[in-house]
Amino acid sequence: MDLSICLPLYQQQPYALVQSLLKQAEDLKVEYEILIIDDASSPEVSEVNQQFFAKLSNVRYLVLPHNIGRAKMRNLLASEAKGQFFLSLDADVYVNKADFLRSFWSLGQNNTVLIGGIELGPLQSGCELRWYYAKQRETLSLEKRLENPYSSFMTGAFFCERSIFMQLKFDEEIKGYGHEDTLFGFSLRDLKIPLLHIDNPILIEADDRNIDYLEKSKEALENLKIVYRKQPHLAKDIKILQLALNIERSGFSPIFRALYRTFRKLILQNLLSAKPNLRYFDLYRLNYLLKLKLSQ
Repeated sequence: MDLSICLPLYQQQPYALVQSLLKQAEDLKVEYEILIIDDASSPEVSEVNQQFFAKLSNVRYLVLPHNIGRAKMRNLLASEAKGQFFLSLDADVYVNKADFLRSFWSLGQNNTVLIGGIELGPLQSGCELRWYYAKQRETLSLEKRLENPYSSFMTGAFFCERSIFMQLKFDEEIKGYGHEDTLFGFSLRDLKIPLLHIDNPILIEADDRNIDYLEKSKEALENLKIVYRKQPHLAKDIKILQLALNIERSGFSPIFRALYRTFRKLILQNLLSAKPNLRYFDLYRLNYLLKLKLSQ
């Protein structure tokens, strides 16, 4: 088989996305499959999905009995996939380009990973923090991504030969949200595997509620500590990690955290507002990273 298009799914029903991918895959005139693994969604969701996907050719829909998390799920998708080439795609994204698959397929080559970038959907009320963070820190132009290609790796959509992914895989110690892509991207660099950025974006909604995104950010920082423990040399590539380490080593961590507590209420009010300041968000994250005591 030539191509496996792999979607991890949880409590989602990406029918329009799958139908669009089917049409584009048929136009490629290659042997392909769409593999969807459901990470133990509720029966109300999974049963409807099962009925829908069972009607579609070249679609495999598998439901797990219990939730295994993001990193382990992507590894399972790659293990179950049958294609020589492997497109990993989040189930909650949108594909607006009619030649989205062809753009990856035509540029795909042995021993290279392709990344297409992201675009941002409209701002939704109550989701301002996630949206502004995505707008200012994640929706980078192709030129900007090329400046630091391995720092710009994201899991929303990437394309490679499946054997490359199986050589690396995601670190399954990293649970939940955040930084499995960080470790994977820099592992590509360390192994000198080319990472080619192209202009072939997916569209994301960035619709996490403000309070939920604050909690997710803490989960991501806990994962960042794991990344540092496993590969401490990566600190120089991750600004907030390097800053936290410098503060810890200088002995100023208690002073910083005391100052943060003084302004904590004001910072949280801002981050939960319709106009969050990302510099305050940086302070929020830095304080939590110091709380985790990286050197211990």
